[in-house]
Amino acid sequence: MDVALVITELEPGGAERCLVRLAIGLMQRGHSVNVISIAPEPCSGRDELVIELRENGIEPNFLAVSNFFGFFRAKRRLRLLLNKLSPQIVQSFLFHANILCSKVCYRSGFKLFGGLRVSEPRKLRQWMLRLQRANFHQTICVSDDVSSYAQRQLRYPLDKLSVIPNGIDLDHFDTITPTDVSELGFDAPVLTFIGRLHTQKGVDLITANAHRVLTACPQHHIAIVGDGPHKQSMQTSIRDNGLEHRVHFYGYRPDAIAILKSSQLLLFPSRWEGMPNVVIEAMAAKRPIVACPADGVRQLLSHAPEQIVAPEDWSAAVIEFALDAARCDAIGKANRTVVSGSYQLPQMINRYEELYQRTLQPS
Repeated sequence: MDVALVITELEPGGAERCLVRLAIGLMQRGHSVNVISIAPEPCSGRDELVIELRENGIEPNFLAVSNFFGFFRAKRRLRLLLNKLSPQIVQSFLFHANILCSKVCYRSGFKLFGGLRVSEPRKLRQWMLRLQRANFHQTICVSDDVSSYAQRQLRYPLDKLSVIPNGIDLDHFDTITPTDVSELGFDAPVLTFIGRLHTQKGVDLITANAHRVLTACPQHHIAIVGDGPHKQSMQTSIRDNGLEHRVHFYGYRPDAIAILKSSQLLLFPSRWEGMPNVVIEAMAAKRPIVACPADGVRQLLSHAPEQIVAPEDWSAAVIEFALDAARCDAIGKANRTVVSGSYQLPQMINRYEELYQRTLQPS
């Protein structure tokens, strides 16, 4: 098959990593794969996925559009590039890529597959996705929750939806050595958040409850790994509460998984999701998660639903887990078993490959 994978950007993130793993996996199975980013090439230090693609023989294409006003320029550039590459399948990832590809591939000879990776709560985006839904041959959802959301909120017909969960490479994952906690600047049990510092991720729950959690858990520290628009306000809140020596901000870290492996549990108070990779990674690392009931999280943690709590109960659950090492160990092992059975990378690649091949078979 000839496949083009189109995404909004290639800075490190869950959807971006999924695309890169899918691209490399399909290429290793003998398919021709092109990767297209709407945004410019990431800067040095944030280009690990671009490097990984190139090391595996895939040279990504960049439309180099970085703002709303470049949308029409991106439309023309993408149309010219797809006409040149002439793929049989075009797969888009994330909102901007979905909208752009739907406009470019409308009435073209390409089979267009959309990618819904989050239950988007913003009404304008929902309206735009509804407007373009007929242009997709199929739309791939990362979880049953997202598929239900697409039917309910976006009015997508069920026969135009497929569910393909994310998967991780456990063999590679298991080679990553946990970080020595002392290298983080302290020597104590650590509760870790990894992700974008944004309202979506519920990071305000972390800062609002940090004092309560750390008072109840006097030996623990909190590690916050990631950047985003709320970083400054979070740091101010932590300083105002006199907790800067126990709540540590590390920004973007390419070794985030190594830090996760050194942690006691993952803090995940996200408000809306699709199927968060970091939760799968924590499960693979045999760590429990204290999460809020976002879409996709319920599917991942249905075997141990005590890991999912209402926002008002979140800090109490964090304290209970932090003070019960035996419980953390038992649930962590159960989490790993679920990932081993259902969320491995070859399973994900198989499902994409089979769906594409079925689509290309003569009727």
